[in-house]
Amino acid sequence: MSNNRQAAASSQWRAPVVFAVIFVLFVLEGTTRNALFSGSWNSALGILNMGLISAVMALGVNLQWGYAGLFNAGVVGFLAIGGVAPVLIATKPVEGAWAAGGWRLIAAFIVAIGAIFLATQIWKRLPKPWNRLGVLGLLVLGFVLYRGLFDPAVIAIEANNSASAGNIGGLGLPVLLSWPVGALFAAAAAWGVGKVALGLRSDYLAIATLGIGEIIVAVMRNEEWLARGVKNMSGIPAPSPTRSTCRPIRPSSPRRPPSGWILRLPRGSG
Repeated sequence: MSNNRQAAASSQWRAPVVFAVIFVLFVLEGTTRNALFSGSWNSALGILNMGLISAVMALGVNLQWGYAGLFNAGVVGFLAIGGVAPVLIATKPVEGAWAAGGWRLIAAFIVAIGAIFLATQIWKRLPKPWNRLGVLGLLVLGFVLYRGLFDPAVIAIEANNSASAGNIGGLGLPVLLSWPVGALFAAAAAWGVGKVALGLRSDYLAIATLGIGEIIVAVMRNEEWLARGVKNMSGIPAPSPTRSTCRPIRPSSPRRPPSGWILRLPRGSG
């Protein structure tokens, strides 16, 4: 007995038949060239790659909407945060970017985090009439200091080789390391959003998560120093060797086996 009408209406052969049809189409895409199929395994593997990414996204949405009953409309924002991890981890550092404004960026972020931390301490420790004024004054001061460090750093980084770079670059680490790092980035953002939005219910949660997702996407588009915004981002290494990274193996010239030992004696000086 099934627990719902949808499971009762579906057949046990539905999933195997669908997967078999997809497998046949995948093979035809890689082997057959006509008006419907390209006959390229690169195209077939690209479609498979996008299908697997979409399947992972569907599993995440199913956990939130289907099992937890939370109508989260900001999944695209967490996808964008996870997608920026390979840029920050696996790409090579941009020459001159850190010297132009990288350290001022770090100083700006330290000021912002410190201002938020001090604001929470002031809110907890000062009495009620004064805690609000203290938090307001500290946030205004922290914002002024943050923008004073952040804006010149961003302008300098985006002006550095803007035609092909214009961003801070990455750490040059293996791209496989960027995958768990991207998951940690998305999880940290989800934790912060959950602390604020999970107290809402029904349509309010959907509206809040939709707004947060759009804010994240807007930041990714406009902050070109981070990952070049809407411009093309090149130089992200593949997780496996590609044709451009592999060198052809040239067969060495065959050597004639020696027919016997030759003893060479040095000539005498006399």
